[in-house]
Amino acid sequence: MEKWQAEIDYRRPTGLENKKQYHIECSPGEIAPIVLVPGDQGRLSKIIKKLDNVTKIADNRGLITYTGDFQGIPISVTSTGMGGPSSAIVYEELINIGAIWLIRIGSVAGLQPELNPGDIVLPFACVRDDGASIYYVPNQYPAVADPFLYNYLNEKANQKKIKLWNGINWTHSTFYSRSSEYFQQWARKRVISMDMEAATLFIISQLRGVHAAFIGVVYENRGRQSAKGNIDLSVGSPKRKKIQRGVEDAIDITLEGVVELFNLEKKK
Repeated sequence: MEKWQAEIDYRRPTGLENKKQYHIECSPGEIAPIVLVPGDQGRLSKIIKKLDNVTKIADNRGLITYTGDFQGIPISVTSTGMGGPSSAIVYEELINIGAIWLIRIGSVAGLQPELNPGDIVLPFACVRDDGASIYYVPNQYPAVADPFLYNYLNEKANQKKIKLWNGINWTHSTFYSRSSEYFQQWARKRVISMDMEAATLFIISQLRGVHAAFIGVVYENRGRQSAKGNIDLSVGSPKRKKIQRGVEDAIDITLEGVVELFNLEKKK
């Protein structure tokens, strides 16, 4: 661990709490304790359709925030953009103004042959190759989901009879790698999927004492596309029915699961 890393105490405030935030342009009182953090602005629109009493809070640099409610519980939604560095800014600023539960609803590529487009993954941990978290803590520090939130989302999927794939996700930084080995190295280690933001979310949330989880929809299978030394970097249309069904299911699992857990926590 670098000396400067070792000296940082994440139990202390940043000094930016309870102020209007520079990048997301949100202020205290404008976001809910529960915030869904998709990368894609298009996915944000699908989420807010399921909320009531929706208000647009801010739109800056592609970082868009809405607040509404679901089953009477306030919910905010903020897009993060792609990659660890961009999403890290959003996570930090949301926590500065009161976010306590952060759930990323995103897209992934499958790495194991049994995962197909439209399938849903709920990883309990991530390989940290995100390009951001290494500047917080060294690689020995694990990137893991909040166990209670993870379990609740799993249970909600079971109740709705929606299959989830569980395992380790690889959060990486290079979408268009020309190397088949880039993908196969983690497929051989039974890593189930890959994305670009989840490890960053898990690390920042753990360091700052809030709850986080990640639920992802498989858009393609890079494991199959990079098998036998071949490489195919194409991605089919996100408008495919099986993709859209997966996204809808992932949103429903998240909203219903987090609201139930939030209500349970309030009673304690």
